[in-house]
Amino acid sequence: MKYGGFIFGASEDHQKQQRIGIRALAKAQSAEVKWFVEEEGRQKRDTEDREELQACARYCRTNNATFALSSLSGFTKRKWQGMTWLKHQIEMHDMTFAIADDPTMTKGSLHVLSAAADIQRARIAEKSKAALDNIKRKLDAGEEVIAKRSGKKVEKLGTHKHIRKSAKLGNKAQAERAAERDAQVWPMIEQYLAQGLGYNAIARQLNIQGIPTPNDKARYKRDTLGVWYASTVRNIVLRRQK
Repeated sequence: MKYGGFIFGASEDHQKQQRIGIRALAKAQSAEVKWFVEEEGRQKRDTEDREELQACARYCRTNNATFALSSLSGFTKRKWQGMTWLKHQIEMHDMTFAIADDPTMTKGSLHVLSAAADIQRARIAEKSKAALDNIKRKLDAGEEVIAKRSGKKVEKLGTHKHIRKSAKLGNKAQAERAAERDAQVWPMIEQYLAQGLGYNAIARQLNIQGIPTPNDKARYKRDTLGVWYASTVRNIVLRRQK
């Protein structure tokens, strides 16, 4: 049995703890481990721009190995993002995985937890909106509003009266820019799909032709790898299908 042991970017002490957890997991399964160690801070990047993570996933796919992780906590900026990444790897590549601090987690339970996280995020967003609406209603009515955490009197919401409208406009603008980037490469992807190519094969063709990735076109201030992955292609296809 083979493991691709992924050590996500953290302090040296934390990386040592990750190794201990994965070694214990591998020992219990009599598994051989090939290590992939990420530089500290890289876990804050998009998964598609984490070179060691992509290398580990590629090793697991091509060697019928299990993707081994010490914990989902700290793996990505938010836990739900890590679960979503794993879920996509399972759906696209039928990749097996093992989590050292939760060895009972299965493909089925991961899908359930991921769906529950999506519902929870939606609920939190609804509660936040309701709370802001309630504060606004009280302020408009001339009632006194005291912030729970600071104990200070709330005079107004946000930096200006139209902060929510501005946020919506900003999100809409981002979505429109993303749609424009997708539209530029969509004819090629659509043609490859019509030819029967899968996501991996399409990603290879786009890399061979040197087509810029969505992250490259977005011109982030951080560095990006500029590499197409099956997940990148899949996300574009899913967005076009909405």
